[in-house]
Amino acid sequence: MTARTLVDTCAWIDFLRASNGLLGDAVERALAADQAVMCSVSVAELLQGIKSDAKGNKEKQQLEFLFSSVPCLSVVDDDWVQAGNTLGQLRATGVTLPLTDALIAAVARRHDLAVLTIDAHFQHLAVRLVPV
Repeated sequence: MTARTLVDTCAWIDFLRASNGLLGDAVERALAADQAVMCSVSVAELLQGIKSDAKGNKEKQQLEFLFSSVPCLSVVDDDWVQAGNTLGQLRATGVTLPLTDALIAAVARRHDLAVLTIDAHFQHLAVRLVPV
């Protein structure tokens, strides 16, 4: 079986918007190998970033195609607990991170997936990272 990769929101953005980004190229390889998966958190993050002009219509169509083509892993109750516990432990050490990143990391850990990202927050979240 081929190892799947959980693609972080920043990687999807690079794939969709950048013409020659290394991160976007890594997403393209994961898609071509049928290894890319997304998290429902990224769905919300991508939708909130759609522009409100004519270009936004194209972005919305691209996202609809992406959402229908790439498997999406949902956040479950235990992921919320894991994310909250992780963030609490990190905050006690002086590190404050976004809830969204902690949720994506919790989903990745539950499914034993590496995360494709350049977001430095994930270095604190005890997940395997895909080298870019």
